[in-house]
Amino acid sequence: MIAPPPAYLTIMHSDAAEPVSLRDAMAAAEVSRREKKKNPAFAAGLSLLFNGLGQAYNGQFMRGVLVLLGSLFGLFILIVPGVAIWAWGGVYDAYRTAKGMNEGLVPPYRETSPLAVVGFVVVWAVTIFLLSAASAMLLVAMGLQGML
Repeated sequence: MIAPPPAYLTIMHSDAAEPVSLRDAMAAAEVSRREKKKNPAFAAGLSLLFNGLGQAYNGQFMRGVLVLLGSLFGLFILIVPGVAIWAWGGVYDAYRTAKGMNEGLVPPYRETSPLAVVGFVVVWAVTIFLLSAASAMLLVAMGLQGML
């Protein structure tokens, strides 16, 4: 059986980008936790994976939920606002906040609670499920009305 290729992230160091394995990123996040520092690239990667998860990693659970809901609302209005909120409000904000926490420019370091991160993923999954179910019911109702 062929093993799947390793997952890679692209991390920016000054002006150069280099691929980094997910295992290396997780190890760097653990070192950051022990040193009471956040890993900005890891926070951005989490928000790219699950919109708002980087905020939960930074200890800002409610902010992550607001970013998630804002981007979903933006996606319903038009695609561009949702993507803009995801990219700026989720990915860039998670990176900037983690970096600011390390430099003491934003509120102090907040410990990442694994329970909060798991809770956020559950909130994310439930939200997506409910929106999918509502969309399916709307399509069925439109079909019954002869609108489709």
